[in-house]
Amino acid sequence: MNVLSSIKNKFMRVPPDYEQLSARLGTFAPFDAARARIFRYRKQYGVNLGSMFCLEPWIATIIYDEYAEHNPEAEGDLVECMGQCSAEKMQAHWDTWLQRADFEHMASMGINAVRLPVGYWILGHGFAAEKYHSHAKTYNRALYYVGRIIAWADEFDIGVLVDIHALPGGQNNDSHSGATGPARLFESRKHQDLAIKCIDAFAYLLAQVTNIVGLQIINEPQDHPELEAFYERALKQVRVQSLALPVYVGDAWNLDKYTGIVKGLRSRFGFVVLDTHKYWVFRPEDKQYPVEQLIKELRETDMPELLHASDELEGNLVIGEYSSILPAISCQGTDPTVSMREFSREQLHMYNSTTAGTFYWTWRLQHDAGFWSMQFAINVGAMPSEYFPFGWNLSVEPSREVIVNEAEKRR
Repeated sequence: MNVLSSIKNKFMRVPPDYEQLSARLGTFAPFDAARARIFRYRKQYGVNLGSMFCLEPWIATIIYDEYAEHNPEAEGDLVECMGQCSAEKMQAHWDTWLQRADFEHMASMGINAVRLPVGYWILGHGFAAEKYHSHAKTYNRALYYVGRIIAWADEFDIGVLVDIHALPGGQNNDSHSGATGPARLFESRKHQDLAIKCIDAFAYLLAQVTNIVGLQIINEPQDHPELEAFYERALKQVRVQSLALPVYVGDAWNLDKYTGIVKGLRSRFGFVVLDTHKYWVFRPEDKQYPVEQLIKELRETDMPELLHASDELEGNLVIGEYSSILPAISCQGTDPTVSMREFSREQLHMYNSTTAGTFYWTWRLQHDAGFWSMQFAINVGAMPSEYFPFGWNLSVEPSREVIVNEAEKRR
């Protein structure tokens, strides 16, 4: 008997705390299997909803500004600074960061999916660790806002990939993993047990929601010796809740290695998708080539690598994060917006030809005055105004002056 068959025969328990979580998330229309297949199998033309949850100080700047003297980085640092005001202030952020009009705007330009990063701690009491444990009540209303995002997206036929962006102890050394300092997820069995519990809860909550594209169980993990075993354990648990829910996993910045690993996992656990991220702005200085050379590298190196991975995974490969941004040195002697536009055109063509979808990082910044904001990049011409099927207005030649004017307008 294979893994899926044995899991299918298990009795599915529903702990009382899951029922409470479900009530917080809210109710949705009855599950429509035919419509769900469309959301899950179509090519994803998407964008990330960064800092709606799992806050980062360079994106959601205002909520951090009040505590600048303490230099909070991870969200746990921030709520600790807020103290007794944390629930009120976090709820004010969740209530205002995104609105229904955002999804109407996305749909009008052809976006059909969003990736929603969340921290494990939004599940609240019983699921929080470390700094989040003492502030679990802060997140009593968080799932309501997750449900609101899903409902607004559904209204405009937009799918939602819920991305558990941060796990207990942190799966990498970056503050967006929810912790400040070294990653500790794989150094602690207690953290891993809690991570599996959270993944199980998210799977329970989302498996029967029609416009859920999938559940991403980890974001940008370190390539740790324990990672493969963690994936297997997590997938077994998700399949207890659902045999059909697509599960997305990260490639730990090692596409070739995890293509082989995920190929094996797919043979045992069904619908598993590999997520890889593509950023060019963070390259070492000795590889920050002129844009023409970067485009050549895209065509000659990256495209064959993506084609190979996609073939091995039967198309189950996505670009979960990418951006139009290039290092300043790559744009020397050129209009940077034009250079980024040309590079973005090449990126989108390549990703569309080799993967099951793309998600720009990110939909907005606090003031949308930078290329990390998809809306800003579109407004100045570095990204297409029609995301599907990538419509570009070639009569527009943005300049540095346009960028400055846009920044001033949004202050």
